[in-house]
Amino acid sequence: MVETPQQQDGDMAALAKGGRTNFIGFLLRLVARIPFLFIAGQLYGAQALGRFASALVVVELLALVCSMGEKRGLAQRLANSDEPESNLVLDGLLLALLLSVIAGTFLWFVPDPMFPNGMNGPLDKLLVFAIPGFAMTEVALAAQAYRFDIATTVRARSLAEPWTISIAAGVLYFVAPASGLALAYLASIYAALIVALWPFLKTFGRPQGWRPRPAISVR
Repeated sequence: MVETPQQQDGDMAALAKGGRTNFIGFLLRLVARIPFLFIAGQLYGAQALGRFASALVVVELLALVCSMGEKRGLAQRLANSDEPESNLVLDGLLLALLLSVIAGTFLWFVPDPMFPNGMNGPLDKLLVFAIPGFAMTEVALAAQAYRFDIATTVRARSLAEPWTISIAAGVLYFVAPASGLALAYLASIYAALIVALWPFLKTFGRPQGWRPRPAISVR
């Protein structure tokens, strides 16, 4: 279907607004990370922060790999398929979840790539549970971006995630000081997922006769 000049102008305006919102979100995320770095450095120490950062590189890299195909192909499926949009997004979320579970299971039994310098505490292995949350958040945010909703990405990645990890890191130091950073990160990932899924339900609505078909997402 060919867009009218008015529709094209509207799309360009939405893209420009999204770009500005995304830039503001990037700045907010940088600022919001400062309290976490201060708390982590002062309470947990540089050595613990270094181990935590090393594990995060592996976790987030795997999560991005598990969601990469969905982020790239979701817009095309939404534009070209006659299926209800909510069903297509749920298929993408399911596939990201399945791939993340496989990746997380591997790291659970072979944690050395995450912790080349050792763990801060026995609960650090729970970081593998961040992979599904991160990957599903990426897919949900990609679906919102298809509707020109960049504000949800800002709320999830620049507000909910960094402020949750900062507050949780401070509180958990007095509860589980050895693994407080890992638990705080888990809390932040699932806080961002909730923030991403709530507007998704409003935007796309409830699924209509959905039957899980994750294989469609890899075609």
